[in-house]
Amino acid sequence: MKRWRCGVCGYIHTGKNPPEKCPNCGSPKEKFEEVPPEFEQIHMHYAQKISYTDKVEINPFFGDYKSISPYIYNLPVGERVPLHRHPTTDELFFILKGRIRFKIGGKEIVAVSGDVVQGKMNIPHTFENIGNEPAAFLSVKAPKPVDVEMLEE
Repeated sequence: MKRWRCGVCGYIHTGKNPPEKCPNCGSPKEKFEEVPPEFEQIHMHYAQKISYTDKVEINPFFGDYKSISPYIYNLPVGERVPLHRHPTTDELFFILKGRIRFKIGGKEIVAVSGDVVQGKMNIPHTFENIGNEPAAFLSVKAPKPVDVEMLEE
């Protein structure tokens, strides 16, 4: 499979041909260029991992890490991730855009662009987009496999 990079937002598409339009920014296929097979990406703008779907989407950065696992979470308006906990790792959330309500342990926090929220190991947490636009945040935790235990609210 070939890799194609959007020249506008940097989105990387894998496939035989570039997409008709960028799923991230909507640019036409003419804005895509083929990424050479030997190319190793070491810099990325967060917009490459932001999407505008109607479902919660979790996009990993770069590939496999040995000591950290970074993801961009995309939260459409009104969407929420169920209460869960990570029995073996802490998690940091850096808010890129939007307004997100976190419930961590017994505390409730409303975070906006530029805020950092801490989720401690084994503490139940959930988050939801309470703003009027899609929200996104960077999550950094230990690498996979990470045990996630879904909890009932």
